[in-house]
Amino acid sequence: MKNRLAQLIFLAFFQSTALAQSSLEPCRKDFIDAYHVGVNKVIDDAVAVPSSLQLTTFPSFQAESGLRLVASKVYFVEFQTSFWGDSYVVDRKENGRMDFTKPRTVAKSRSAPLRSDTAQRIGRAYSKAITEATQSGRTGLDGTAYVLSTGKGDCAWAWSPEPNSQNGQLIELMRRLETHTKFSSLIDLQRSEKSIIQLLNTIERVGK
Repeated sequence: MKNRLAQLIFLAFFQSTALAQSSLEPCRKDFIDAYHVGVNKVIDDAVAVPSSLQLTTFPSFQAESGLRLVASKVYFVEFQTSFWGDSYVVDRKENGRMDFTKPRTVAKSRSAPLRSDTAQRIGRAYSKAITEATQSGRTGLDGTAYVLSTGKGDCAWAWSPEPNSQNGQLIELMRRLETHTKFSSLIDLQRSEKSIIQLLNTIERVGK
């Protein structure tokens, strides 16, 4: 009986984990708190133009970063120090607290062009995943939260997904877009975009 109960518990856990990996989660209310708003403001200020897609990375104990899609151009913004860490202040009585208006975080940005049709496919792939977000109840600590939103205000997120999962593919696409912004020569950009398109093909095929 105990073995059967253990099997059922394991199966329920496995099914919950699989669900969490196969679709994004709807955004939580705390993603509009002062911390998350502050991080996004630094990124948006660095890009300085409205974006149709916002992909922001919130790692535990490390500096934040973000990608922004503007027409057929992708921007990557990398914080030089942790916005969260810079927000910790100590008063004269040596009492510590978080003040998200204090950071003067330096963020460096770079960008690279994409073919118009590729940029549109990227936007559609993320928009579709955001729209299909499903609450799974999965929780975790000390991982990385990836918050994805569109210019229309739709929002979803993933927490440290497994690389081979559907969510993992969306995060891998983020990494390839980040890498894409490192290139400037035409041949390197073409090779990078080819890699992006190959992954897009997989994402679109799985999502049908």
